[in-house]
Amino acid sequence: MDKFDRKFWRRLWTLTKPYWVSEERGRALTLLIVLLLIGGGTIALGVWATYIVRGLMTALSTKHAKAFYRDLFIFLGYVVAVVPVFAYYPYLQGKLGIAWREWVTRQFLEKSFAGRAFYRINQSGKVDNPDQRVADDINTFTFRTTGFVLDGMNSLVSAASYFVVLWLISRELALVMLAYVAVGTWVTVAIGRRLIKINFDQQRYQADFRFGLVHVRDNAESIAMYGGEEHETHQLMRRFASVVKNFNLLILWQRNLGFFTSAYSNLPMVLPYLLLAGAYFAGKIQFGEMSQASIAFGTLQSSLSLVVNEFQQIADYTAVVNRLALFWEECNQPEQPESAGLPVVEVETAPEVAAQALTLMTPDYGRTLIRELSFEVPPERSLLISGRSGAGKTSLMRAIAGLWTSGSGRIMRPELDDIMFLPQRPYMSLGSLREQLCYPAMDASEEELGRVLKAVNLENLPARVGGLDAEMDWQSVLSLGEQQRLAFARLLLRSPRYAFLDEATSSLDEGNEELLYRHLQRSPITYASVGHRSTLRKYHEQVLELDGETGWRMIPNRDYLAIAAG
Repeated sequence: MDKFDRKFWRRLWTLTKPYWVSEERGRALTLLIVLLLIGGGTIALGVWATYIVRGLMTALSTKHAKAFYRDLFIFLGYVVAVVPVFAYYPYLQGKLGIAWREWVTRQFLEKSFAGRAFYRINQSGKVDNPDQRVADDINTFTFRTTGFVLDGMNSLVSAASYFVVLWLISRELALVMLAYVAVGTWVTVAIGRRLIKINFDQQRYQADFRFGLVHVRDNAESIAMYGGEEHETHQLMRRFASVVKNFNLLILWQRNLGFFTSAYSNLPMVLPYLLLAGAYFAGKIQFGEMSQASIAFGTLQSSLSLVVNEFQQIADYTAVVNRLALFWEECNQPEQPESAGLPVVEVETAPEVAAQALTLMTPDYGRTLIRELSFEVPPERSLLISGRSGAGKTSLMRAIAGLWTSGSGRIMRPELDDIMFLPQRPYMSLGSLREQLCYPAMDASEEELGRVLKAVNLENLPARVGGLDAEMDWQSVLSLGEQQRLAFARLLLRSPRYAFLDEATSSLDEGNEELLYRHLQRSPITYASVGHRSTLRKYHEQVLELDGETGWRMIPNRDYLAIAAG
């Protein structure tokens, strides 16, 4: 077994084990045992059915009418017995699969949000299309794992049962069957191994193409404004070309595998008759035994040929396991890059925000943005962070939030529950207007919500959209300026100790901007703003100016205004 196989089995165990030792293992094991018992019962009934068919065929060949009709009625009883078994089996298998999927989905979501792993994964780019992995790959993993386990267990029981039937009829035929399956499995794996990587790539290219389509949908207005339809068409077709190219490779190797598997699957239809024909013509066995041997041979071949018959699904399943495992491994990566021997910014809990000898670098450590920065923002004071584009203003915000740790030095700040960050483009969550205002987790009365909406000049918004419980695509319904005012309403409602505003009023007119900052000045919130507008200066007591070449200076606002006027 090569390195790839060992890695796959290790990943499969990592993904599979947690559910079966979790608090839900009792229900899961009960369903699994019931399914195995039903499967075993079905196999037993199937073996019994071969003897019924044997009697039917023998009665026909000897023209024994009474025996024929007796066995026929017995066979009808067999049909009645297996109907509820066949109906309940997929139902219970579906219940087990969806319970497992629900549990795994919850684990992945919790893990991806713990320690801001979702942000780190998105920034690293190592895991493409994590949404697809949660929505589609978990579904495929849980249901196919359940199916493969049940099919594998049933195949072993079925193979043992029908091998005994075949052995009692012809030992030679039973041994031929074992050799036939062994050779067939080896050849299938040898031919089809290439399909594993091709399936992995196909899912990745499909997801990239779908991501491009979603990107166009989310930015339809901007594309229309720019007249970028031709460019977007070219970009989408370039992604789709990868889908087509890989798909052609996929069906080529499926064809190559199909040449063998088609012959492998059809030969057992005549092989038992070929091997037993001499014994039958010599009168050593009855016609019914030949029919029973044919059924047993075909069923045994199918039971032992799980790899051959399901290789395409196994190849696809292998790709899914590797995609999910990579996502899980990235979620479990340490939040800090200390293990790689790289310097990191230390973040400490303190009553107020400050920085000491802070050197901030890009996440890849390729460029230094700010060097040896020291400042503090005492309670109920305000700070304006200015500088040209690319100087590191927003990066400093990210460092304070703990999102960027590449660099050295120290940042002191209160716990994140006492801080609120307002980005230039506010996040509009899925849900009602009430949930937008209370995001991420606040309780407020309708009077409080009405008060903050009035404070930000959005008092008419509930009436306009159908009330506080109306659910809409807020990013499309509200202008960027309205979204920024809604974000300020969240800030006023939550009233944290510190607030950091990154171009948070860039889409507002000066009147609304002044209104919002006057509310901040009257509140107990200590705030710092990133911004280019000269109008922001009068709302801040000190200015941190970044020169864009790692340098900086801290100046009182009165001096800054004098410099700007001069």
